[in-house]
Amino acid sequence: MTIGDIVTALLPSLVMFFVVSLGANSLERAVQRFAHGRFEIDRLTGEAEAVRQRMGDIRGEYETLKEEKAGLELKLKERQGVYGQLMAREVQFSDPRNMVCYEIGLPKPRQSGWYVKAIGPEMHEMFSGPASSVSAFPGRRAARLVIWGIDNEEIARLRAKKVFGALSEIMVIRRFDGKLRLTDA
Repeated sequence: MTIGDIVTALLPSLVMFFVVSLGANSLERAVQRFAHGRFEIDRLTGEAEAVRQRMGDIRGEYETLKEEKAGLELKLKERQGVYGQLMAREVQFSDPRNMVCYEIGLPKPRQSGWYVKAIGPEMHEMFSGPASSVSAFPGRRAARLVIWGIDNEEIARLRAKKVFGALSEIMVIRRFDGKLRLTDA
């Protein structure tokens, strides 16, 4: 086998490769023109790009909503904490031992009384009974009283005096209409 035989054997395939490579580019352009015209490729690519853009917008909105949700969950958790504290206070307040108040005097029709919260020595009867509770001061307890039949001047004098001894102190005085508030506990 000589070089001439090899060239004559490969020549038809080289010519065919050359013809196909020249025709492939024109064939590809013809297929693209046909596809663009027949299947509206430009319109479809535009719509696909619009969908991609909308997906990006939705992702942005989703992230914004996630941030808002996190903020709202934080507020909800804070409010649930406050609600839980109020419920605990209400349970504490609804305890029958906390509902007891000492009454001094007798109620009269169309006359309101005075609600008094005082701190005094724990050896005094009023500060050791069921209407009393612990206080932050050693040797002293808090008591809740309802005083009937005293006018405004006497209540003003009562605020200034140490009624139950030298260790006593009046913390709260307010008009009493017959209802204890949650904050009175």
